[in-house]
Amino acid sequence: MGIKEIFKSRIQITLKVVTAFAVLLSLLFSLLLISPDLLYSQDTSRADRNINKIDLIKSDPRGKSTLPQRIVPVAGTKVENYEDSIARAQFSISKTITNLRVGNIAMALFYIHDAILYCPVKEIRTATIAQSYYAIIQIKLGNYSTSVNALNMCDSTYQKMGDLNLMAFHSNNMGLFYRRFKTKELADEFFNRAYNIAKAVDDKEIAALSLNNLSQGTASIEKRESYLKEAIDINKQSGNSYNLAENYLNISRIYLTSGRYRDAMQFIDLTTSISRESGYNELLYNSYEIRSEIFAAMGNFRQAYESNRKMSEIKERIEGVQSIGDVESIIQGRILSKKNFELSLQKKELDIKKLNLTLIVTISLLVISLLLLLYIYYFINNRRKLQCLESKHMLMEQQKQYVESELVNIATYLSSRNELLDNIQASLTKTYKLPEKEILTEIRKINLHIRNLQSKNSDVESVLMKIEKINEGFIARLSQNHPDLTKNDKNIALFLRANLSTKQIATLMDCSPKSVNMARYRMRTHLSLNSDTNLVEYLKSL
Repeated sequence: MGIKEIFKSRIQITLKVVTAFAVLLSLLFSLLLISPDLLYSQDTSRADRNINKIDLIKSDPRGKSTLPQRIVPVAGTKVENYEDSIARAQFSISKTITNLRVGNIAMALFYIHDAILYCPVKEIRTATIAQSYYAIIQIKLGNYSTSVNALNMCDSTYQKMGDLNLMAFHSNNMGLFYRRFKTKELADEFFNRAYNIAKAVDDKEIAALSLNNLSQGTASIEKRESYLKEAIDINKQSGNSYNLAENYLNISRIYLTSGRYRDAMQFIDLTTSISRESGYNELLYNSYEIRSEIFAAMGNFRQAYESNRKMSEIKERIEGVQSIGDVESIIQGRILSKKNFELSLQKKELDIKKLNLTLIVTISLLVISLLLLLYIYYFINNRRKLQCLESKHMLMEQQKQYVESELVNIATYLSSRNELLDNIQASLTKTYKLPEKEILTEIRKINLHIRNLQSKNSDVESVLMKIEKINEGFIARLSQNHPDLTKNDKNIALFLRANLSTKQIATLMDCSPKSVNMARYRMRTHLSLNSDTNLVEYLKSL
């Protein structure tokens, strides 16, 4: 490979390294700029593992931990991070349940919107439970389309989750929807489904709730009574006062229908007592309504009138709280504020992204400029090195040509010297036959020839010394690689490297061509060269 090819390959390698470094540096800056998002995603993934750590945790027969559909209140409502958002949503769901029990639908609607608003998108379970209670509120308010949309969303999510506890809860809610907007027969199908699923996973709360709803369906009075008795036993064991009061209310309705007024009054008293003590205004209102009907059926119209009067007081108390319209106005305002906040946040994020992009472009340009300057510097430096190498190469070529030409000249001279010596010898032989006077003249000519030869020999020795000095590097490399070579072998190697023929080498070394060939053979042996390797080419490669 020539010097130019080596230089080009070095430039190409340098350019590739510079390009790869620039790309790597740009990726590094991009990663540094988006790393906060990555850190956030890691934090949220850690939070996802803790979202179901609520006070009441149930487990299904498969051993899987599940979030109960009845969420108890949690401490604190200040939203600061992902975990606080979940806590706020769960707290609002609990407040929704409490307001539903006391008959405050407006505040229940307010809190369920609060739960939906603050629940993180990734916390699917809590978000879907919030949607379920939102659907229950819409069913109570008689909003058909809104409740349908909420229930459809819950149905698809619960199916994907495969949580049987929540599927039982959802089936019960579907029964409430069909009882309100369709027929009791369709509602009973969903209540039965909810009961069967709840029994399979040992969810006594939903089982009791489904039995309570079935007691208001199309079954016979005896069957409905048995439903309620089973529900009462379950709720007594679990200590669920609200559901127990509702069971007492419904069984008193059945006894009123069948004419068992004393039994009906006994259970309605229990409902009234629990509702008054716990503040369940809606159940308290319904208890006085049934109480009025019982007194009227028994002919005690004064007590019936008194019960109606108390019903009116409770109704005023319920309606005295904030109205649905006021709450919906507040909710719309909050939704609008949230949208404005999200738009503002998106604008800020867009501005930050633009700033990051500008920073990336600026830094990338600076880095590329720096790398380009480094590349130019290395290019110029390598160019200078190339010129220096080319100069040295030219000098070496000139020295090589000089050596070759001088060696040829020396060989030619030695050849002519031999001829001259032959002539001197012939002249000497001739002097034996010349007269005495002519001998002196001939001797003078011979002496002149000898002087010329002596001056030529000193010139030859100086040239040979100069040639050896020029080829000191070659001789040193040859000696290092093959320390066993003799002085004669090194001279022959030098002459072979100069492209001298065997005859010329024999003349220079004052030996026969056969001796030179023998020396070449011995040298190949010392150099450990095989028959396919050219000796001259090998010497030139050193």
